[in-house]
Amino acid sequence: MRNKLLVAAVVVVGLASIAYAAYSQVLTVNGTGTAAGDWDVAITDITQTAAVGATDNSAPTFDATSATFDVDLAYPGAYATYDVTVTNNGSIPAILSSLTDLTATNAAAPTYITYATSGVTGGSTTLAGGGATNVMSVTVTWDAGSSPDTSSGNSKGATITLNYDQDT
Repeated sequence: MRNKLLVAAVVVVGLASIAYAAYSQVLTVNGTGTAAGDWDVAITDITQTAAVGATDNSAPTFDATSATFDVDLAYPGAYATYDVTVTNNGSIPAILSSLTDLTATNAAAPTYITYATSGVTGGSTTLAGGGATNVMSVTVTWDAGSSPDTSSGNSKGATITLNYDQDT
């Protein structure tokens, strides 16, 4: 019995040695890989789509990732709405990772004038390549329920930044 156990142990050690040798061979992989793509996501236009009692202190401006507004509102209930167009002229699909949180802007004086965005959502709005577009609406409003207050001026500026990343 003892001899059988000794033979079995030698066989197990031998098989383990062979298995170890088989799995410890050097594996060499040769080759090259190339990823080609063109990243070209940018704001391409700002158009005023509606205005009631509103005038631009200066025309809205934009660069590749930011849109800047400075609107003067004449009375409570006045507003202006703008469409901001983002175009992906590249070949890499994009996703809107974040956009400016307007909480601090709206909390700044005058507080009765606020900015709001719609049409896009950070983390979920995607933009395919090849000339596809997204449109974000920006609305600046003088709260209709507020009393006129001309002591601090009736205009407010804001810059809204859109951060796009590669959509994976």
